[in-house]
Amino acid sequence: MKRRFYGWHIFLGSRPYRAALSWQERMVRYRGNGTIRDTIFYMEHPDVVTVGRDILDDDLSKIKDIETFRITRGGGVTYHGPGQLIAYPVFDLRRRGKDLHKFIRDIEEGIIVALATYGLKGDRHAEYTGVWVGKKKIASIGIAVKQWISFHGAAINLTTDMKKFKAIDPCGLPPEIMTSAMRELKTEITPLEFSIKLTEAYADVFDTQFDDLDMDELAEMIQSEESSQSL
Repeated sequence: MKRRFYGWHIFLGSRPYRAALSWQERMVRYRGNGTIRDTIFYMEHPDVVTVGRDILDDDLSKIKDIETFRITRGGGVTYHGPGQLIAYPVFDLRRRGKDLHKFIRDIEEGIIVALATYGLKGDRHAEYTGVWVGKKKIASIGIAVKQWISFHGAAINLTTDMKKFKAIDPCGLPPEIMTSAMRELKTEITPLEFSIKLTEAYADVFDTQFDDLDMDELAEMIQSEESSQSL
């Protein structure tokens, strides 16, 4: 099927959040100047809490022994950790109508479609972003844009340890509201496996042919870009 756009997807495995944050900043720059295509970067993180623009210091009093980052995405506080797939779409929204609201809905839609392939019915919530299974939240979304290049993204709980959410009020909600694919289906879905299903869903949602991006190929492009900047 011929698509309107062409993009890439790459699974990077487990990466520390600090490194991923620096990585995103570089990718936003490279997308802005055309070095890379619209790209979905998939990864996991070791235990970390991220805090969006809407949270005050007083709300962090319960967080102990977990590295915490204040970041520029929308939304509140959330937890990332093993067994949770993180999807970072670095897209040029100038080519997609500059509609951030629609972009967030499309991110949700891809997750809903991918969950359905496992027989799990995901849905939206009238008041909150993210994807829900019944009255439980299975995926959180927080997006930022810089000159209409998107970064940050979505976190889908697959085999995530739900007890880790007890240190926070995820996105202003009680921690008991969170669920995972493992809890709902009683079966294990790996982040790599789900990333493949999610890319297939996003190909339709974003009308984009997402080709595999090899890490060596990406490194070569980055090296070439950074060499040219030093000239």
